[in-house]
Amino acid sequence: MLAGMDLNQIFLFPVKDAEARKHFLIGCLVVLASFVIPIVPYLALFGYSARIAKQIFNSEEPRMIPWDDWGDMIKDGLRMFGVRMIYSIPMLLIAIPLMFMGLGLPILLENVSSSDAEAIFSIFMVLMLGAMCLIIPLSLPLAVIIPAAEMHAVEKDDFAAGFKFREWWQIFRANLSGFIASFAIYYGATMILTVFMQIIIATLILACLLPLILPGITLYLSLVMYAAIAQAYKIGKEKVTQTETQSALTA
Repeated sequence: MLAGMDLNQIFLFPVKDAEARKHFLIGCLVVLASFVIPIVPYLALFGYSARIAKQIFNSEEPRMIPWDDWGDMIKDGLRMFGVRMIYSIPMLLIAIPLMFMGLGLPILLENVSSSDAEAIFSIFMVLMLGAMCLIIPLSLPLAVIIPAAEMHAVEKDDFAAGFKFREWWQIFRANLSGFIASFAIYYGATMILTVFMQIIIATLILACLLPLILPGITLYLSLVMYAAIAQAYKIGKEKVTQTETQSALTA
């Protein structure tokens, strides 16, 4: 247990039995389809993760379920994706212009003198460093905070609920350690699987299997992340309810 979360349950439910593994393999195909079809497969993945989160909200153990009712699943995914994107706007406003500048930099450098090229490149590096100094302090707290807004939208089945700051903030604040722990769980799993991928890439024969392994890793990390976040949200909501009940009794 970590911050009230069952780690064994979180890490094993995607592949714990034959039925789970069957649905996991179907999910891998959905992620694989994203290499050909943009956005939609990822919305389905978000929506499937939302279904897992709802199981936890209903005090059920997380379990893999059939990939059906695609319309509702994509709608749930679009709701989560929209909440995440809107809260990410501050970072996007910094990152997107910098990305376009980086794409245009080689063209610009080819059409100026060497002395001007050095000056332009130096300016770009200063801007890049400044942007990173802004993005990193923004990204870390947002990575912990945004999931609480996502889970509130999922629980209420309402996109606008993700922006009812007072409602989800008290849940987040009540179980801050749980949300930090859920981020640590996801980050730790990501680091372990990144090392695993590096070993595969270093092995020439196994590297050929990377296009098949990568969808599985992507799906697994998404399921683990949202299962952990959903548990943190549920515990936070229970703490808020308990506090409100105690306040009502003492009033």
